[in-house]
Amino acid sequence: MDALSCELSWSCVGEVAYFQLFMNTIRYYPIAGLVFLLVWVWGKRRFIGARIQQKWPAADKIWHEVRWSFVTLLVFVVTAVSSITMGKLGWNQVYKDFSEFGLGYAGLSLLAITIWHETWFYWMHRLVHKKPLFKIVHLTHHRSTNPSPFAAYAFNAYEAILEAIYLPLFVFIVPMHPIVILTHVGYAMVMNIWWHSGYEVFPSGWTKGWLTKWINTSTHHNMHHSHFNGNFSLYFNFWDRVCSTNFPNYDEYFEAVVARRKEMSRANRQPLEVESESAA
Repeated sequence: MDALSCELSWSCVGEVAYFQLFMNTIRYYPIAGLVFLLVWVWGKRRFIGARIQQKWPAADKIWHEVRWSFVTLLVFVVTAVSSITMGKLGWNQVYKDFSEFGLGYAGLSLLAITIWHETWFYWMHRLVHKKPLFKIVHLTHHRSTNPSPFAAYAFNAYEAILEAIYLPLFVFIVPMHPIVILTHVGYAMVMNIWWHSGYEVFPSGWTKGWLTKWINTSTHHNMHHSHFNGNFSLYFNFWDRVCSTNFPNYDEYFEAVVARRKEMSRANRQPLEVESESAA
């Protein structure tokens, strides 16, 4: 964290850039890699019933995700360095002392950035599905019709900017502590990796519960990758429900995945023939 407290200079900017690249890389690849190893490699047969799509993507699709994730990390580093530099210049609302606003405010700011991120993501996501933006901005991500955990950050530079810019925009207006920012981006990364994991862990009835129906599932985003024009939301199912953009068969699809998971668990995880994904 010393790099974040240095006096503003070109040397300081370099230290911040190195720190951000190091931190982003050691957070993303190990966590995405761990999920991949646990459920895609070690648990390939053990957890097959929980797998949303019963086919497996070709290896080149996974390497596509790994490579483009590094492009996204570079864009995130540039965005973070720019935001930190603006903070040192006093051009945004990042503050360093929790006592300045209190812990209660810190909690509210975490809630506020989560709501803003959800809203930004939904409407940006719908926009990049429109022609000609889809081909220019979003197609790189949608090459993964059967995503692995590494698809979480598999964006081209254009989309990576759109994925990152919501945070600097927010702190231009709303005071936030660096620890709250780190908590938010850490949570966002972990959830994004899980939504791309290709496995469903939530129980039957989740998409219809009075409270749980507002919380997205891994199946929800996996359907977006396999069906494309629907299920646009991120953490919560608010905007998809308000705007009627959930796939009409989302509930039934989710229940079918959960039923298969239960059936295969009862059958003592009987082996399933694994086939390669056909070209999309």
